[in-house]
Formats: sequence, C-alpha cells, structure tokens
Amino acid sequence: MIQLKEKKYSIHIQGCRTNQYEGEAIAALLEKAGATCSFDVPDVSVVVSCTVTGAADSKCRKLIRKLRRESPASLIIACGCYAQNMSSSQREALGVDIVVGNRMKYRIPQLASEWFSNNEKRTGLSVLDDDIMNTDKWDPLLLDRPRLHTRAFLKIQDGCHHFCSYCIIPYVRGKPVSRSMDDALSEAERIVGSGCPEIVLTGVHLGLYEDLPLLVRKIGSIHGLKRLRFGSIEPFAVDDKLLGALAQTETFCPHLHLPLQSGDDGVLSKMRRGYTAEKFRKITDNIRHVLGDKIHLSTDLMVGFPTEDDTAFENSLRFINDISFGKIHVFNYSPRKGTEAALMARPPEKEVKERVKKAHLAADRLLKEYCSKWIGKKVDVLVEDKQENFIKGLTRNYIKSAVFGQDAQIGEEIQVNTERYENGVLFSGIGTNNFSDKDEFPDFL
Repeated sequence: MIQLKEKKYSIHIQGCRTNQYEGEAIAALLEKAGATCSFDVPDVSVVVSCTVTGAADSKCRKLIRKLRRESPASLIIACGCYAQNMSSSQREALGVDIVVGNRMKYRIPQLASEWFSNNEKRTGLSVLDDDIMNTDKWDPLLLDRPRLHTRAFLKIQDGCHHFCSYCIIPYVRGKPVSRSMDDALSEAERIVGSGCPEIVLTGVHLGLYEDLPLLVRKIGSIHGLKRLRFGSIEPFAVDDKLLGALAQTETFCPHLHLPLQSGDDGVLSKMRRGYTAEKFRKITDNIRHVLGDKIHLSTDLMVGFPTEDDTAFENSLRFINDISFGKIHVFNYSPRKGTEAALMARPPEKEVKERVKKAHLAADRLLKEYCSKWIGKKVDVLVEDKQENFIKGLTRNYIKSAVFGQDAQIGEEIQVNTERYENGVLFSGIGTNNFSDKDEFPDFL
C-alpha cells in the first residue's frame, strides 16, 4: 500500500510542456498518497529533468546539488529525460537517491513509500527501461487539476521516431505512443470539472497522435472549457483534416507553435527535418488561408548548427521575416552525444554569438510587429495573476497582457481595449488613475 501521510514534497520541473504535465501529474499522485506540497525542508524532492541541450543538463545538475545542500536528509528523486541517461556513478556523485526514467514516472509514489518504510535498507536505486526505444507502453500518470498554472497541460502523446540529426529526445523518450482517446477525454473532462478554463494539448511529437482532429473536436466541445491550445506541433503534421477541425472548434485559440529550426535548405537537409523552406512556407500559407491572417505563428530558430555559414544564416533571417512569425525562440545549437550532428564540425563560437544577437534583434522586431496589430483593438484576456494595481494574463492568440484599473478573478476571461505594446506585453488601462504611464513596466518573465 502506498502511504505518504504526513510527508511533505516539493516538485521542480524543467524543460518542455510535456514535462510540465508530468510534474503536475506526479504531484497529484503524491497528494493522493497523502503527501502535501511544501518547499520548506521537504521529505521528498522530485526533479522532472530535461536533456534537450547541454545547458539543460547543466541546470539539472545545479538544481540537484542545490536541493541536496539545502535538505541533506531529504529523499531526492530525479526523473525524466536527463535521468534516463544517468549512470549509477553520476547518481551517486550528484546525491540522487532514486533515478526514475521515462515511461516509469507513475511509480514514484510507490518508490517513495518503500523508501520511507525501509529505514535500514536505504540504498541508491535506478528504475529505468533499458529498452526505452522499443517499448510501446504508456506512462499512466493522472491529473485532476492544474497546480502551477491557470491552464492545464494535458499529455496525449509520447516518443518520437523522426530522428533529426541533432536531437537526443528519441533516444530518451522512446518510440511514439498515443494515449487512448477515452482516457484523454476523461482526464480533460475531470480537469474542466475542477474549474480549469484552458487546456493545452502536449506531446513529444503531438502530430503523431493517432487521430488528433477527432480528439480536438471532442475536447473542444466539453462544456465549461473556454480555451483549447496546442503546446507545439511539427509543421508537416498540420494537414487539411486537422485545420478543418481547428477551424470548426470555437474554443481553439488562434496560435500555433511550428518549430522551424532553420530557413536554409542545406541546413534543413543536414538536420533531417523532412521539409524545405518552400514546403514550410506552403504549410503556413495554408494555415492562414484556413484559420485567417491574424493567427499567431510562433517558432524555434536554431543558430550555429554544423554547416551553417553566413549565407545560410542570412537565408534564415530572410525566411522568418517573409513568414512574419510572432514569437521566436532563438537558441544556440548544442551537440548531443550519440547524435549524428555531434560529429560534425561547428561554426566558430565568435561567429555564432554574433548571429544569435542578430537573430534576437530580428525576433524582437517581428514580435513587436505582430503584437502592434492589436493596439487599439479589443482582445480577450484570461486572468492568470493579480498584483496590487494590475492583473496579467494571456490573450487568445498567446500574447502577454497587463490590465490596469480593472478587477477580475484568476481564471476569468475579460475583454479589454489594448493601448500600448512594450517588451512583449500588451497594456490596457494605462490611462486610469491606478497607473502612471512610465517607462518601467511589470516584469513578466
């Protein structure tokens, strides 16, 4: 029997939206076993780890060491992608008590319960699926309600078999698997029933879900749901059938995150992305044709990939400008051991740093251009936080918004008239007595 009554837990989530779901679902299972959340000397700390880049690895190690210093006697459990590749010697060096790999996270409450009930037999433990790339099992995590956000992340897919040349994720997440539609729908109904107004569908490769258009229609029609989003979806998964479902689902929010990575055909080929720049362009043209020109298309841009020279980089800058993206996540290429690209020669670091600066400037300009289209217009904002003199939230097309001089409850959707854009945020009510129009604005980071 799983028994964690009177135990305190803390959970630390790094990385993607799929990790966000898994972290909250682990918290739900710990609470079901009797534990309560507390970051003040917890009995057990769970780290949901990420390994998408070298920086992500470093952050995981730094966090684990910090947790061990602050709570020497606590049980520390590391799970997820970085944990999947963690050796016994690494576990011992970091001070991790239990390592739990992917597709195994549902076992965390049981493992913690056994740890606390066997005081004299406590030794380090690794619970990993050594054949992760061939398993087709689903990690049966369950979420009753969101704990960290107003919106709820709902994981419906895991794994990937695309094997981009730079990506380690298929090696640590395993082959693609879809959650049963009945299970996903049941959890969505439970989440909405808890009072949650927004669901974000997530997966390692969301477009590989077996019948995504049908699931969109079913979840999107749940009574009480105000908003439905995707976390991220590969461009080649956005076909006419899916677009038709999105167009006919009133709760779907007009925002799609489509990872581009590069706008140069030579680099895209070396990345093994499966499309050319022109094919990507046709996909975005079709999206706008079906869903309208005002849809927010955001993306990822990788800088410094092997074979990227100045010409290739300039091709990427021209391409993101031609597509008129909104939000762009710019990041450096990070070699991942075991991938094809890790063996390729990389551009000089000095050149990459200069390209990153240029890419960030271009990204800032494009976000401003997109967001400025909404100045002077009414937008719907879902309230996510309240401060002393303002509230903040997200518009339906995924733009940060700060609203002054208006009272609303967290989780409530309000309509406001936007007046100004600054640093990625749309502002409303700045002419009220509650706010003096200064250069300093609330920090949304």
